[in-house]
Amino acid sequence: MTAKVLLLEDDADVRFTFSMAFQEVGYDVTAVTTCSEAISALTELPLDVLVLDLMIGEELTLPVADYAALLRPDIPVVCITGSRLFSGGELFTLSRNIRWVLRKPVNLSDLLSMVDHVTGRVAARAAG
Repeated sequence: MTAKVLLLEDDADVRFTFSMAFQEVGYDVTAVTTCSEAISALTELPLDVLVLDLMIGEELTLPVADYAALLRPDIPVVCITGSRLFSGGELFTLSRNIRWVLRKPVNLSDLLSMVDHVTGRVAARAAG
């Protein structure tokens, strides 16, 4: 079964690059540009992982992670940030679903490895 990724990213070039990278390794990607679109997708789609840019314009995306934690306590969240906010690891205490934080510029290999890890694809490939 193909793992489903929700990608929240407001930069069109980054969104395209990440989406293509996920698709190339077999993920089903839904890419959105706003927190409200992400919340709608969480409500409507069976998702396996969220990849959230921490800042969409001036808006923090933590409410999306919080909503995901309420709706689906098991869904992992990977945050991406170019911001200096929460540089001491505070994000892990602010939302229980945040598993990893990557700093921009993001290495695609690192991003894919982290998403593989939180979705269990690494273990599935090793076993299969």
